[in-house]
Formats: sequence, structure tokens, C-alpha cells
Amino acid sequence: TQRADDACVTDKLSCEVDESHVQYLAYGYGDVQIEESTLWLMEGTSLLKLFLVGNLRKADYKDIPCAVFSIPPLLLWASVKRKQIEQSDGDILVFTSNFNPMKNTVSGRQEKTVMKLVVDAETDKVLGASMCGPDAAEIMQGIGIALKCGATKKQFDSTVGIHPSAAEEFVTMR
Repeated sequence: TQRADDACVTDKLSCEVDESHVQYLAYGYGDVQIEESTLWLMEGTSLLKLFLVGNLRKADYKDIPCAVFSIPPLLLWASVKRKQIEQSDGDILVFTSNFNPMKNTVSGRQEKTVMKLVVDAETDKVLGASMCGPDAAEIMQGIGIALKCGATKKQFDSTVGIHPSAAEEFVTMR
């Protein structure tokens, strides 16, 4: 790591910036912060809004999803870490489902889908979700929005599922 003009240049050619991305005016946005293309887009949008509109909108690094694009794909979206769960005063409820999606049943494929919701028993807030199965990225994007909005298990349960789809399993877990 080398220092050049108050900015830190690492072996990956990235530089340190403050939360507002103003401190060092880093223009090589693909090389800044977390190395994930969707985060680059989010940060790039924030920088453009600052320069073009004067609107400072900080990039939000809370609840970033993790994906493994394997066959089948595996995705995790959690707003809570294992350490936080272990230190929690209240109980944590875990809802799981393991099933063969209807589209696989009809086609004769034996590919299973596994889903999980982690819920704070005291507040009913959904803390995290994971899915391994076909269409996981598309389904988990919607789940991620719900988690960022602070959705509760009761809200999941009161949502009408899209039938027949694997996604409806998230709103029918009991």
C-alpha cells in the first residue's frame, strides 16, 4: 500500500473515500470500495447524482446479498450476522422449506429447492433469507427489498403468493 496525496492506493489500484465519496473524488469507480459490479453501479449512480444534480446520496452497504451462481444458484440475504444471533436476548425462529418446484414436477426433473427465513421472535422482523434452487436470483431480489424495508413474518404471511411458483413458498412457511 502506498500513499499519494492523502489517498491510499493499494495493490488493487483502489483508493480510500469517505462515505460521501467527496474526500478524494475517486473517478475510477470500478476500483473503489467493495469489489462487486452491482455495488459499482450503485456507487457510480451516487457519484453522478452528486456531480450532476448536487444531490448527495450515500451508498448503503447494509444488507448486501451474497450469491453463488452455480447450478442450482445459491443466494443469501441477511441483515444479521451469526455473532448477533448468538448474542441476541430473544429467540430466533427459523422457517425452512425443501421441495420440488411444480415446474420441475411437471417436467419430471428432480431438482429440489431449499429456502430459509430467519425471524426475530420478539419483534417478528425477518432478519435474513436464503434460497438454493432455480430462479433464486430473481426471487431473492424481491425478498431483499422486503428485508431492507424491515418486513415482518406477519407481512410475509399476509402476502398472496403467485401460484404456481417457487417464490410463493416464502409467504406460506409456517
